Amino acid sequence: MVAERAKIARFRWLIVTMLALAALLNYLDRQTLGLMAGVVQGELRIDDKGYASVVNAFLVAYMLGGLVSAFIVDRIGARWGMVVFVGWWSLASACTGLASNIWQLGASRFALGLGEAGNWVASPKLVREWFPQRERALAIGIYSSAAHFGAAIAPVVMAALFLAFGWRLTFVISGAFGLIWLAAWLLLYRPEQPLPVYDEDAVAGPDIVAERAEPVDDSGWKGWIAVMRTRGVWFYAVGSSLTNPVWFFYLFWFPKYLTEERGLTIGEMGRTTWIVYAAAGFGAVGGGILSGWFVGRGVRPARARVAVMGLVALVAPVGAINALEPSIAISLALGAIVAFCHTAWVTNQTALPVDLYPSRHLGKVMGIGGIVTGIVTIGSTYAVGQLVVVLTYRPMFLAIAVAYPLGVIAAYLATTGRSMADREGNA
Repeated sequence: MVAERAKIARFRWLIVTMLALAALLNYLDRQTLGLMAGVVQGELRIDDKGYASVVNAFLVAYMLGGLVSAFIVDRIGARWGMVVFVGWWSLASACTGLASNIWQLGASRFALGLGEAGNWVASPKLVREWFPQRERALAIGIYSSAAHFGAAIAPVVMAALFLAFGWRLTFVISGAFGLIWLAAWLLLYRPEQPLPVYDEDAVAGPDIVAERAEPVDDSGWKGWIAVMRTRGVWFYAVGSSLTNPVWFFYLFWFPKYLTEERGLTIGEMGRTTWIVYAAAGFGAVGGGILSGWFVGRGVRPARARVAVMGLVALVAPVGAINALEPSIAISLALGAIVAFCHTAWVTNQTALPVDLYPSRHLGKVMGIGGIVTGIVTIGSTYAVGQLVVVLTYRPMFLAIAVAYPLGVIAAYLATTGRSMADREGNA
């Protein structure tokens, strides 16, 4: 009994390790264009409005990909879903290096967005299946932190590859990393009979083991209607949509702000901006540890997540000081604070539906959240592209002051009332 418990524990942390590597590659591929945007725009003759359109092509696909991924995960399970998603986005990343005009660049980024969205649908489902409640936020924090460490090392790795091989081969090499991950995933995570479950410390519960063995086909319209009629799902989506644009601004526009408005070169970016994204990695883990600490002291898991998000809402607005254009060092420090806060937020925001909804509905909840968030993020990205031409980056920094306080209100409302998990006895 003890030996089998230990076997399950080792295997579930192996899964999280693989999810962490996938998340790292996810952000490495996503961040590459932002870091080399000036060079790519110059060679392909793309202005800032055109660049905004390319970014929006990714975001539209990311939004649609969240919904499509929910269907895929419902049909074939999270394990095979990861195979589809990682393989697709890795090929799309490699194809970016073949682009010769804005249309081909936009098409490759659209394909990238379709695949990358699936990672964030399948990963929470795997955590829901393998981890008890008190460990879920930590597991999510671990793979989320890896994503942000990917963003942190991207300036260093991609700058080195760019200087050695040029921007085109940099994209190809980045995509090849994902195909290596794919081979390891198929080798290490093989289908097997469900392992015995003795208590909640072994895995999440016997209902989850059954789902792991053979995914429940609950992807029909009745399942979707039941999810859409749940009020908390929409509050969750609103909370996500209010804060997600902040992070996409830091991914796609903050590097351009530093080069165009503050005069940093690509080499200087590689030596300095990693600080911002490294802070994001620590925030993801810190947010998971803190909410786990609350849960360990008897706080309901969902309320523990909201408590951490409330702390974030108190601190993150300091990022608005960047609107005053302080020194480069202060700008980077403020960016690091916002990045730390945002990822602590996202860890707990992602854990909310994992706590509130049964596994078979989780992909649907994530898909709906992705659609709403995608629409808002696309609108905000379009606005940034227009505003930087006629104004400056200041309005985007000022928006940070209100995004998180409003978001935590929505997150709290998402936890009120009875969850689907409560009603169905799967909490």
